[in-house]
Amino acid sequence: MKRLYTLLLTLGLLLVLTLTASGAGNGVRIFVNGSPLDAPASYISAGGTTMVPLRAIAEALGCTVAWDPATATVSISSLPEDAAPDGSPLVVLDPGHGGDHNGAEYGGVKEKDLNLAIASKTASLLEAEGVTVRMTRSIDQSVDLYARSGLANTLGADLFVSVHCNASVEHDDALGVYTCAYSQGTEGWQLAQILRETMLDATGAADFGMEERPNLAVLRTAQVPAALVECGFMSTPSELALLTQPEYQDKLARGIADGILACLAQ
Repeated sequence: MKRLYTLLLTLGLLLVLTLTASGAGNGVRIFVNGSPLDAPASYISAGGTTMVPLRAIAEALGCTVAWDPATATVSISSLPEDAAPDGSPLVVLDPGHGGDHNGAEYGGVKEKDLNLAIASKTASLLEAEGVTVRMTRSIDQSVDLYARSGLANTLGADLFVSVHCNASVEHDDALGVYTCAYSQGTEGWQLAQILRETMLDATGAADFGMEERPNLAVLRTAQVPAALVECGFMSTPSELALLTQPEYQDKLARGIADGILACLAQ
């Protein structure tokens, strides 16, 4: 009999899994927390290593598993205990970057701080309208890239919106709100279109347009309608000055909240 101890770290939660693997030859029986697991793909290799399917184990613990073939990455997300609201819409807001990842930085202003401020204001507006909001982070901390969309996937969120601020290394006069989604013709694309309109209405900002971004992991791996918003260009001094103003952040948050509420109402 071989006892294995596996640690899964996702979204800051540590799951301790005890497996008991036993059997003759290449046959392996697996028990998760005392209950047998049907995992016929399990086996003991010629070198004596016990191989068990990650997906079967994770799902037995109530987690979701997402596979990103573009990067050969497995993302495991656990379900928070308070993640089941009583019938209210559920939205996941993702303040981009955080912790060791500052994002863009101009004039001593870090993108991660702007993203968190705008997303937090958006969350307050949505909650005032009866929407349940989960944030991928509510403080300055690192969050794994795949855990961001993974949270939305695990919760079965109605919508996922990632909040960022833009920068251009080629044009120091670039201006405006920009939105994107994985591809056209999807619910995420519709969300990005509506967010573009409501953010422009709320802020009076220039329109930097929208486009498909299938290369972005948070959009590519999201299994719910997902969009990413860029609130303005930190690399342009005049727009950076606006982005740091709490009053302008309020307008951006209002625009994002209005777009989300309009999508939820459809």
